Amino acid sequence: MLRARLATAAVAIPSLLALILYPAAWPLAVFVSIIGLVGIGEYAAMAFPSRAAQRFLTIIMGTVLLIGTAFPNGLHYLTASLTLAVAVGLIWTLLTRSDFEHGLSDLGLSLVGIFYVGLFLPHFIWLHSIPVVGPLWVIFVILIGMAGDTGGYAVGHAIGRHKLMPRVSPGKTIEGAIGIIVASLLGGAVSKLIFLRQLTWGEAMLLAGTMAILGQLGDLSESIMKRTFGVKESGWLFPGHGGVLDRVDSLLFPVVFVYYYVIFIR
Repeated sequence: MLRARLATAAVAIPSLLALILYPAAWPLAVFVSIIGLVGIGEYAAMAFPSRAAQRFLTIIMGTVLLIGTAFPNGLHYLTASLTLAVAVGLIWTLLTRSDFEHGLSDLGLSLVGIFYVGLFLPHFIWLHSIPVVGPLWVIFVILIGMAGDTGGYAVGHAIGRHKLMPRVSPGKTIEGAIGIIVASLLGGAVSKLIFLRQLTWGEAMLLAGTMAILGQLGDLSESIMKRTFGVKESGWLFPGHGGVLDRVDSLLFPVVFVYYYVIFIR
């Protein structure tokens, strides 16, 4: 498992850095949109494993939303895609479901998935589009996430004894959670020293610590979905890491937090 994780990281990290640092913004936007579509497909497969029509509807609504959110600073695209996605879902339920009570419940379940992926993940595109410093903030989010993931994995496997939330995620421990916070703080210090020198030390530590906590909440939120749907992993795309949702779950809450921090506070 560890060897597979390291091999995946060795390929993914340089490729991701190349996308982030590429002078034009569109390659990252395309990549995020594709990853988002795969993630919505994973969610649909978990939520509706034996119901192809509802999976198809979920993917169609998710595609509509991802198209609208792929445009940086395009509020009208976002609102239009949100409106269209919900309208498509309601019309589909009206025309195809005689059991409309269950149909509306299924529509709500579909919307949770497309909003989770289609509204959270595009914040990477929006953060990247901030002039001059945007790509550095994207690297910051990913670095903190990777540092926390590595620290939590190492500490949890070495000395993890006390379960954090056993009903939600049996493998996670309090010791591992502390390891995530410590490693994230170290990642914040590295970021401050190397490429975000405009941050104060207090700001860097506060951001990294908050992201560590939010990342764990995001991870546990995805675990709730998997436990509810009765699956161990969301997919298989990344060897040793699971699917797209397994890989990005600890990044979604932090990237939203950092984007609005940069927009409204910095």
